[in-house]
Amino acid sequence: MTDLARDRRTSRPGRAVVWVQVAFLIAYLMGSFVVLILAAVRADDLGAILHPGLERLGDPKDSLPGVGPDSLVNPLVWIFGGCRLIAWLIYPIGIAMLLLGAATLAHTWRSGDRRTSLQLAVLTVIWLILIALAATPYGNGLLRWLLD
Repeated sequence: MTDLARDRRTSRPGRAVVWVQVAFLIAYLMGSFVVLILAAVRADDLGAILHPGLERLGDPKDSLPGVGPDSLVNPLVWIFGGCRLIAWLIYPIGIAMLLLGAATLAHTWRSGDRRTSLQLAVLTVIWLILIALAATPYGNGLLRWLLD
């Protein structure tokens, strides 16, 4: 049994990059699609999820969850503000996550940590898909709506 425990290799840099990619992925999804869905529900126009814009959804700031006072001491204001900032910066953050994941994937694969390698591969592909989605007219419309 101890031989199996010793045989198992783990890559600390790989696991750290997995956590960073997951954290930025959750923040991006909260800052873009959660805000979009909340705006569509608030406007009672679920079709606007496929065509986001000011004329159908209004200002995206109005769709942020307003639990508690809207002041700088409310942690939700900071959390959703940071998530919106990550959604605004999808191109540089997405490319950084893609490059970081690809570089760490090679190191993790060579070190023999297959589980972390698989997680890195899946997350890197997800970031590639998100960058490609952001480059489409839909992603461009979503980004323009979020920036207003």
